[in-house]
Amino acid sequence: MADKQLKEILDMAIQVKTDAYESYSREANIAKDPSAKKLLKEFANIELKHKEKIEKFDMTSVEEEHHTIKETHDFHIEEYLLDKEITPDSTVQDVMIHAMKREQKIYAFYDHMLRVATSAPIKNLFEELVAEELEYKVKIETEYDDYFNKEN
Repeated sequence: MADKQLKEILDMAIQVKTDAYESYSREANIAKDPSAKKLLKEFANIELKHKEKIEKFDMTSVEEEHHTIKETHDFHIEEYLLDKEITPDSTVQDVMIHAMKREQKIYAFYDHMLRVATSAPIKNLFEELVAEELEYKVKIETEYDDYFNKEN
């Protein structure tokens, strides 16, 4: 894969994370509920860390290869929930649903990039990003399920 193409792929991945970070930050300023605001700030910080990981990727490592993908079970909870725009009246539940939907889109983007990449280091990077996004999404789904689907 040419260096220009590699840079374009990484730039797209960085933009996805930048957009997610900015959206979560903006939504944290909109939300009035202290718990929702705190959760959105946490999500923004996670996106910033993911962005930094991509930015630190060494393009000169194209000749190296390693695989570190972990198996994580996706519950697909977000498929059954309706997403709403974050407003001042958004609840923690609204924020978690919104985050699950956003993380599913980011996961799908990285999964697609993994499938079209031809360079081993890029495949490895996207394998890691796919695994991290899925793990993060499952964490949100699990917390959502634990909190909102308790049996009384």
